[in-house]
Amino acid sequence: MPSGSVQRGFTYIGLLMMIAVSGIGLAALSEAWHTASQREKEKELLFAGGQIQAAITRYYRETPSPVKQYPARLDDLLLDKRGPKPQHHLRRIYIDPMTASKDWGLVKEQERIVGVYSRSNARPFKQDGFDEAQQAFSGAESYQDWEFSAKQGADNGGGNANARSPVNAEMPSASASAAAPASSPVAAGNGSGGNPEKYANCGAALDAANLACHSGCGLLTSPACQSCLGAAFNSYRQCLR
Repeated sequence: MPSGSVQRGFTYIGLLMMIAVSGIGLAALSEAWHTASQREKEKELLFAGGQIQAAITRYYRETPSPVKQYPARLDDLLLDKRGPKPQHHLRRIYIDPMTASKDWGLVKEQERIVGVYSRSNARPFKQDGFDEAQQAFSGAESYQDWEFSAKQGADNGGGNANARSPVNAEMPSASASAAAPASSPVAAGNGSGGNPEKYANCGAALDAANLACHSGCGLLTSPACQSCLGAAFNSYRQCLR
């Protein structure tokens, strides 16, 4: 009888050890997936921010009057009616992949938009290895410090993308390729090598999915709504592959 109890004791301990090892393995796998997912979102942020940055620069440079102007709203980039012929500096307002929304932080000067940044306060995994135009992003404490500003490019005909300063939200910056046409398949100074048309199509699908979540799950902070939004964004990431 005692022998059987000892054997059961060893079996129970072995089971506990197996569960503990499995838990450690699953935790490591989850951490690796989270890191990979976050790095993918970072690439998408560099792409989307670069596209908006380039569009703001084009809007400024192509002001028909002698006094140059930045847009008052991001929607002004979609349809610019200031000249005799309407222009489309941006095909669509890209989604901020870090927040899965179009609610970008706006860098303003005299009530005009000179740039955007993500509202996410998470710390970036990418701390170095940026393109020359984005060197100021190195060592950023949060994604809010990745500022995609067109001010420097519009004022001086070229420049760099600078990190957003918490004190001065009007620090000038711009991508060296910000003057590329809106229909160009090359991302403007973002180094992502993405396909703008594919990005736009996947983004449109994400917009529709997010709208369905917002209208069907009630409170946005509820677990059901968060699960719906998470599934929508996972489908979006798969679409981009």
